[in-house]
Amino acid sequence: MRSYDMLSDHDFELLVADLIGADEHVVYEAFARGADLGVDLRHLSPAGPDVIQCKHMRGSTYSQLKSAVTSEASKLKKLDPQPNSYRLVTTQRLTAARKRELATLLRPWIKTDNQILGVDDLEGLLNRHQQVERAHVKLWLASAAQLDERIHAAIWARSRQLHSEIRAWLPRYVESQSYWLARQRLRDERVLVITGPPGIGKTTLARMLLADAVIDGYEPVEISSDVNEGFELVNDYEARVFYYDDFLGSTFLQDRLAKNEDKRLTSFMRRCSESDHNIFVLTTREHILQQAAAWYEELERAGLPLRRFLLELASYSKYDRARIFYNHVWHSGQLNNSARRSLLADRAYMQIIDHKNYNPRLVEYITGLASRRLGAEEQADYVGFAVGVLDNPDLIWERAFERQLDDDCRNLLIVTATMPGQVTVEDLAAAFLNLLCSRGQTGTSTQFSAALRVLDDSFTRSHEEENETFITLANPSIEDFVAAWLSRNLEEAVAIVGGCLYYEQLTWLFRRVDVRKKTDTTDVRQALAKAVIRCWKSDSPRWEKIYFEDEEVPWNRRWKRDYSLRLRQAFLLMMGDFEARATLRDWFDHRLLEVAHGWQSSRLRDPSVPVALIQQFLMHDYKVPMTVLELARDSLHALNYTEAWYQLAKLRSIAPKVFDRAAIKILVVDCERWVSRKLANPEDIRDVDELYRMESAALDMGVEIDESMFDQVREEISDRDIVKSETNESEPEHQSDSMVPNDEGTAIDALFARLVEPVPDGNQ
Repeated sequence: MRSYDMLSDHDFELLVADLIGADEHVVYEAFARGADLGVDLRHLSPAGPDVIQCKHMRGSTYSQLKSAVTSEASKLKKLDPQPNSYRLVTTQRLTAARKRELATLLRPWIKTDNQILGVDDLEGLLNRHQQVERAHVKLWLASAAQLDERIHAAIWARSRQLHSEIRAWLPRYVESQSYWLARQRLRDERVLVITGPPGIGKTTLARMLLADAVIDGYEPVEISSDVNEGFELVNDYEARVFYYDDFLGSTFLQDRLAKNEDKRLTSFMRRCSESDHNIFVLTTREHILQQAAAWYEELERAGLPLRRFLLELASYSKYDRARIFYNHVWHSGQLNNSARRSLLADRAYMQIIDHKNYNPRLVEYITGLASRRLGAEEQADYVGFAVGVLDNPDLIWERAFERQLDDDCRNLLIVTATMPGQVTVEDLAAAFLNLLCSRGQTGTSTQFSAALRVLDDSFTRSHEEENETFITLANPSIEDFVAAWLSRNLEEAVAIVGGCLYYEQLTWLFRRVDVRKKTDTTDVRQALAKAVIRCWKSDSPRWEKIYFEDEEVPWNRRWKRDYSLRLRQAFLLMMGDFEARATLRDWFDHRLLEVAHGWQSSRLRDPSVPVALIQQFLMHDYKVPMTVLELARDSLHALNYTEAWYQLAKLRSIAPKVFDRAAIKILVVDCERWVSRKLANPEDIRDVDELYRMESAALDMGVEIDESMFDQVREEISDRDIVKSETNESEPEHQSDSMVPNDEGTAIDALFARLVEPVPDGNQ
């Protein structure tokens, strides 16, 4: 049995219009509620209007349905002209006896019981017209058992939380034309980057595409922090959909270049785009993507911006925006009838639909669906409240933050915003208590628990995985607000720097809040110097997934000390000419030597590490000691595989002084032996991308190569048989015609006219 709970009353009517229209090969038009006189759907035939009345009464009883039908009978008497035919469609389950009883109430308009359709009749129609079901994405996703089964598979242990979020958003979701365009591009191109401004619906669209792919037979894989997670699971025989949300972070900084993820990311994108069984969907903010393309040579060369799907306000038609707002109102459960009716006065709903700052995230907020309750004052002047939020979207959290939260709650919210993604209760409590201690207070676990209880479900959310409780911000706009608030209150920002427990908190403050704007830089310099030294070797609160042989290992910390210190050094360089950097110069030089010796004492896991870090130093005019350059060169030489040689050649181009004549003589001989061995065993070369990097490394190292050998191996690799995976795709042809009205203005007025009548308790 399909689930209709995700559908609003309007969604249900559009479904019935398409379903019966497909069965009869005609088009039904929708009418407004309130003055409809028993008409929800109508088709004008030569003999007179064919009328359908829809009753989608969630949580209602048969007695309530019967009462509503009695009311409809009185309206039908006033119809002029009288209908040629009349049908009643409901999502309730009806026995033969109940159909007869309802038919009796609706005589003479109902002549036979089969003019009354219950949920079992709808099931039969949907089975006959599966293309209609696929065109109504919310019904399809909500009813598909495959979604529950596949999304809970062991390979994606963390998916339960994501699954619950998808189901929470689904009732309010509107499958606009953007969904169908994005879906088609993802299936055709295999890789799609969804970009746009904050709050426009990028993540929601990506997750709807993800759920749709899961139902079509793709195994879901979420990439949480590094594309290497995708490489651990991608193969040539299983269909998988990879999902990487906010893959460039909420801000863009040069220190992301230190991760050297650009090469791995583009390589993974290329592998998916050339595959018939893997698809890859990513999201990021548009301005960050443009910055990334300008900075990352690999991304620019791969044509990443050309694969983007830009989601912006113009992507939503006026009717789309109206349906999104209406669905939120209908599913809210918080707006009283007075607030709902206020939207009808002088078509006030158009002030919201046409507002220049309209976006789904703000609509979620003004309808009380963003983990907050609407107060009596907001309901009393609902239109004024809603328009006020749209006029000043940056201030939507300020009133609650400054007036409704005490000091402990404010401190805890700031600490949560500075933490990386989701963190455990224990790590969050430690950071909170450390901040209180820096303020000269003796904090307790009781204070922390009390503050967390206040924030949970309003500013923060909690969930459990693998016997751990994780805390996240309830809404991405909260992080934006905290950053803006600290930027306006720099004294407080400096105090937060002094209370940082984790290095990740410190980097967040520099990403989102420029504390250097403070006039008196002495206090800032001292606070930064102390914070950097104090947090330098702190544990990381970041939690990531680990995969081993295609199976996810139970939750565990996966923060490697050499990796974290490398990023921490790169961050320190970002201070530019800021005085704190000069203060820490001697201390920093010693830390750099420690890390460089670590490259040699323990085998490098990622050969890009030393090269990316040295490149960062040179970009910031830092004089890298010769000892560090030599350690990087020798560590890479010892690895002797493709990526190591590629990075070694890159090091030669950016730091030629460490490649003297004696070193080059040895390196060229060893590189030539390595190339010959690899070309003699082409089965050991993973793909054309690796072959390209081999050729590039050899040329840059000064090796004389036989281009015909490379061409021959390239042809062999291209001719390899790739096992094709079979996916069970039942492609919908296009968006439902009923969702694209001929007259948007009339359709929007008809939609909101439904708010005239009080909504039954079952619909709240």
